[in-house]
Amino acid sequence: MARQVDVAEIVANQKFGPFQFRIVLLCGMVQFIDGFDTQALAYAAPALREAWNLSPRDLGPVFALGALGTGLGSLVLGFLADIFGRKKVMIAAVAIFGILTLGTAFLTGIDQLRIWRLLTGFGLGAALPLTFVIANEFAPSRIRGRMLASMACGFAVGALTGGLLEAALLPYLGWQAIFYVGGVVPLILAVALIVFLPESVRFLAAKGGRDREVARILRKADPALVFPDDTQFVVPAEKKRGGFRPVQLFGEGRALTTILLWFTFLMTLGMLNTLNNWLPVAINMAGLPIQRAVVMTTLFQLGGIAGVLSLGVLADRFGYYRVLVIAYVALAVAIAAIGSVGSVAIAIAASVALTGLFLVGANNTLNAFATTLYPTSIRSTGVSWASSFGRLGGAMGPYFGGLLLGAIPLQPTFFIFAVPALLAALLVLGMLKVRNAPPPVAAEARA
Repeated sequence: MARQVDVAEIVANQKFGPFQFRIVLLCGMVQFIDGFDTQALAYAAPALREAWNLSPRDLGPVFALGALGTGLGSLVLGFLADIFGRKKVMIAAVAIFGILTLGTAFLTGIDQLRIWRLLTGFGLGAALPLTFVIANEFAPSRIRGRMLASMACGFAVGALTGGLLEAALLPYLGWQAIFYVGGVVPLILAVALIVFLPESVRFLAAKGGRDREVARILRKADPALVFPDDTQFVVPAEKKRGGFRPVQLFGEGRALTTILLWFTFLMTLGMLNTLNNWLPVAINMAGLPIQRAVVMTTLFQLGGIAGVLSLGVLADRFGYYRVLVIAYVALAVAIAAIGSVGSVAIAIAASVALTGLFLVGANNTLNAFATTLYPTSIRSTGVSWASSFGRLGGAMGPYFGGLLLGAIPLQPTFFIFAVPALLAALLVLGMLKVRNAPPPVAAEARA
């Protein structure tokens, strides 16, 4: 009789070594180019406004359509990742947005840009959630939060790099420079993923019939492991299902948690996309020159790196719920401060950095938290669909942000921008109440 081995237990008890470092590095690079490409248009926006004689109202729909495309991509490609595998879909997503980002540099009008950002967003949509899924499914349990946090720093580093690159190359290559780089690098990374990224062993075990491949990957992670030829790898917590049905996200006691999670993503991504897209323009409107506004905005990403690392460590120690609630409340204060300090550069810088710390940190902690709420067979879909729903906020936020910036002063605008942070804190408290209410069906959450 074949010996059954719990693949999840093997992964959970492994030490962090070269194999896990490779996962962090590759997923971190996907996060890097995702952050770089997501921010590319925002950094180019002030120069693009001058080159094409655009107003904030003109750019608002462009940002909104990009976020809408991201939501659609997350919905469709995240679902496919639970069918065909995390690796294949991630490679396809990276290649798609690499090609389309490169093409952005050759556009000549706002109408073309609207359509192109919608298509580019589709490729971006699946990449970010899948990095959390893959890293989570290879992470030793005792350092899961820190491993995911280290990987997630790539997004902020990529966004930061884009700002510095745009500021440096703008006088020489114009607004197109950031899109040249943002298109070529993902295509190189797609090749690296084909060669070096393993498929999730949890996914392979849950699908069944891939035991030799699972054994080969696990031996790469720990060469000391030995498995008989007839070993059958399983994930005992999984139930065999004939295929994914949307109702599974709401079954087994997950309904209210799923709904609250979706709206937490809605608030978070609404704030993140709004500030990512409009901060350079808003700082420029406050009286700082374009290049200084772009450089100032990179402090948002620097703060984000600190937030991702610190909140990941804190989540391992104090739990996701507590850390997220505190982060969202602090975020509301930081956002409101941006609009209240006038044109004082040092005050703007401090407020922007703190906003990045709490917002980017909370966003990545939320993604890591979401991976704990669903079993392997629907994890990619669960996280991707939550992210996809959140992209509705990501689409609406930049659009209405443009309307507000064009209609009212900066102070009330940023007060309004801060409201979703308080709502997100309440939603997380709601999830905590659901978890503590008897009798919930235990998922894989550790909070």
